[in-house]
Amino acid sequence: MDASGDRPGRLIGYRTGPGGRDHLHPDVRAQAEQQEALHKERRGRLLCEDHVRVYERGAEPHVTFTGEAALEVESDFGEIAAAVARARDCLATWR
Repeated sequence: MDASGDRPGRLIGYRTGPGGRDHLHPDVRAQAEQQEALHKERRGRLLCEDHVRVYERGAEPHVTFTGEAALEVESDFGEIAAAVARARDCLATWR
């Protein structure tokens, strides 16, 4: 979801490295790379990862802080809560 709250159109991912985009025509490859760069710019930094394990009779939410995440376990609780609230809002509109 971009900053405006609109759902993105269609996002196609290609792996990096050999075989990822090698089969694409150079013009198409350049366009795909440009779109990926714009998408990353709009999205901003990764703050954290919010996960929800869903079971037959319940669910378990948790937050992970990967090496690339801007937030850490020691980060301000308000910043973490704001990121979790953003994830909750996104899940509420997921279809």
